[in-house]
Amino acid sequence: MLALCTMQNTNRTAMPELTLYYDGQCPLCAAEVQFLESRNAQGLLAFVDITQTDFASSGHNISCEAAMAQIHGRTADGQVLVGVPVFANAYRLAKLPFLAWLLSRRWLMPVLQPAYMLFAKHRHAISKRIGPSVLKFSKRFLR
Repeated sequence: MLALCTMQNTNRTAMPELTLYYDGQCPLCAAEVQFLESRNAQGLLAFVDITQTDFASSGHNISCEAAMAQIHGRTADGQVLVGVPVFANAYRLAKLPFLAWLLSRRWLMPVLQPAYMLFAKHRHAISKRIGPSVLKFSKRFLR
């Protein structure tokens, strides 16, 4: 299922260090964003929901199709990150050093990137099974 791509920017500073482009119609993705937002007191992260109506025309220079295939991020200096490196950088900025370290190990990429790609491809089906409970948990305990 391909959602209509649009934009919602929830950044808290004028210049975040990383902007994440995520699928707002995916419950697991939304739960992850809520978790990261709860750890974003310094405003180092910004979040753009690619399913909002004006995403394609908002000048992000990331196609909706590419962003729906896997998570994208843009650093403050304009570098575009795709897949697992987005999470590694987001966790670093959210003060989750072990997760950031783990997801930034080059020797793990042959396992992490294909596993993430498999998840990304099936995220809506996975979310239907476990997403609502994860979202409920994140709303209740991760604020």
